Amino acid sequence: MPDYRVSPLVQELPATVPFVGPETQERNQGYLFKARIGANESVFGPSPNAIQAMADAASESWMYGDPEFHDLREDLAAHHQVESGNIMVGEGIDGMLGYVARMFLQPGDTVVTSAGAYPTFNYHVNGYGGKLEFVPYRDDREDLDALIQKATQLQARLIYVSNPDNPMGSWWDAQSIESITKQIPENCLLILDEAYGEFSDYSVVNLVKNNDNLIVIRTFSKAFGLAGLRLGYFVANKRFTDIFSRVIQYPYPLNSFA
Repeated sequence: MPDYRVSPLVQELPATVPFVGPETQERNQGYLFKARIGANESVFGPSPNAIQAMADAASESWMYGDPEFHDLREDLAAHHQVESGNIMVGEGIDGMLGYVARMFLQPGDTVVTSAGAYPTFNYHVNGYGGKLEFVPYRDDREDLDALIQKATQLQARLIYVSNPDNPMGSWWDAQSIESITKQIPENCLLILDEAYGEFSDYSVVNLVKNNDNLIVIRTFSKAFGLAGLRLGYFVANKRFTDIFSRVIQYPYPLNSFA
């Protein structure tokens, strides 16, 4: 058999994926689910306004989308009261997590996360050779103090926190999140996954204006009912968005509907 020179890192990865789609499970089992609840999709679907906007865009799908996402970034910046330079757009939170791992990890770098937290983040860390270190949940919530302690002890490059948390549905208030941003060890980044941010009454995206160790990731997949569109973004210090532009699937990572 020919030697295709698959990298040693890829050869050592397990043949598993973090999420097996319901369609695959239905095909394997030979019957349909009565309810799709595994991926927390919004059964209410998107806003009628969003549906109309996509319908209007269909006639223009012969064009590539704007590779700089200018209008979307401007609107998101206005919504979060930051500069458009603080916004970068990509293929859902899963895609954004992959870019973050690519940007900041070298093989052997330590990453701290919670045992049982969102597995796709772990998938990307493994894919880029990072070393995962896990902290147990405490009282059904991610243990913020223990995450900081572990990251400090091991000189971690990244800390992952989901708030509100998937899968537990628990959360920390804004003051608690702001407190740990002041304790992040040197040369470490806090990756704050706010996929479910719209289900709480606050967000901490405003903190990125004064923090160069925080990346907040958001999505249109949950509250906005647009999971199939694969549209996510992160809010961060402008120097991170500048770096991001070097690794994104340029020039057309998103379709024109998104």
